[in-house]
Amino acid sequence: MLKPTEQDDPKQISISQSDIHPSGKVGPQTTTSNSSPSSKSASISSQLGQETQKRGWFHWHEPGTSKAEKRLIFKLDFFLLTYGCLCFFNKYLDQTNISNAYVSGMSSELHFGAGNELSWMNTYFNAGYIIGGPLSNLILTLVAPRIWLPSCMSAWSIFVLFLYKCNTAKQLYALRFFIGFFESAAFPGIHYVLGSWFKKSELARRSSLFVISGVLGQMFSGYLQAALYTGMERRGGLSAWRWLFIFDFVLAVPIALYGFFFFPDTPETTKAFYLNEWERKRAIERIEEEGRTPVGKMDVSVIKRIALSWQLWTFSIGWALWCLTCGSYIMQFFTLWLKAQKTFSVPQINNIPTSIGAVNFFFMIATGFLSDKLGARGPVCLGVGVVLTFCFLILTIWDVPTGLKMAAYILSGCYGCFSPLMAGWVNSVCGGD
Repeated sequence: MLKPTEQDDPKQISISQSDIHPSGKVGPQTTTSNSSPSSKSASISSQLGQETQKRGWFHWHEPGTSKAEKRLIFKLDFFLLTYGCLCFFNKYLDQTNISNAYVSGMSSELHFGAGNELSWMNTYFNAGYIIGGPLSNLILTLVAPRIWLPSCMSAWSIFVLFLYKCNTAKQLYALRFFIGFFESAAFPGIHYVLGSWFKKSELARRSSLFVISGVLGQMFSGYLQAALYTGMERRGGLSAWRWLFIFDFVLAVPIALYGFFFFPDTPETTKAFYLNEWERKRAIERIEEEGRTPVGKMDVSVIKRIALSWQLWTFSIGWALWCLTCGSYIMQFFTLWLKAQKTFSVPQINNIPTSIGAVNFFFMIATGFLSDKLGARGPVCLGVGVVLTFCFLILTIWDVPTGLKMAAYILSGCYGCFSPLMAGWVNSVCGGD
């Protein structure tokens, strides 16, 4: 068996006696045996059982990972996930800040109605997101992710900054469209890069951490608006909700700069200064060992490959059905409901819905580890779907005690774990093209 030396230098390899054939050739030694198929099957089952026991419930590396490869994974976790998580944190901060601003003075100052303007802001954002997503994915095949993704973040952050100057709904609609257009690059783009570096068995945990950062962004937006309402109202002649957009822009600047310098691109194109030659080669080998070496090419045939792939239709339908639920806007609905009760202060209206993010955080961590442990995502998705269906049933009935209604709102936060589960699933089954 080939194994690293005690110093764990990947360039120095020692060969054990079991790797030498009687003929003198190096390689795994094979022997003939008259054992029955049933005994061979029992032996394989025993080995698989031992491997499962070694893995345990909570593990970060696969059993047998060398120290050199662990160092490689650590660097990827630190630089790739750091930017990915900070970027997604800021994305969700900028995506959900409009809801916090709306219930913290925007609607009354700009003389909006009962909530139609907020719905239209969401609609224009989603329109930009739908148009921008496919275009961004195509551009990623031509422009390095290290350049494209931070550039998109810089662009949407500038449009977020302009929100503080808005005085009409139409101005908000236009800016929300462009924010959605450029934000659409973040989620699929970073998932694409994650899938280029990490093995199938490593993806769910990393995908969960990546998406969890968005949950934290949602929560932080509420806390930030509550703090600004208390401490920044009418500072510099501006309302607290206008200061929210300024602060969000300031937070984005260092994150975008970090991405330009430290994001690693893909294994085949990386120029990351923190990876040595062996680590770059090993990163490519890790994906090849799983049979995920890119076999397609970017030409006219890509249209046929995509249109006839089962992945496109299966996961598109699944994702569409998930997005058609009210889960993605449950925090917004909860915020509006709290405001309608007329019993909560503005800071409370911003803070209480963050409990949905806490539930989301727990479910993402739990389902990420559980799906990696089981080696299957389907049963996990089914279990979460049952919980979510129960919550939506309570909210559909509506005429229930206030405490139960509030509990249903909060528990609906479990919806978010579908995002990393399905994204990691797509990444693993589309790795060959």
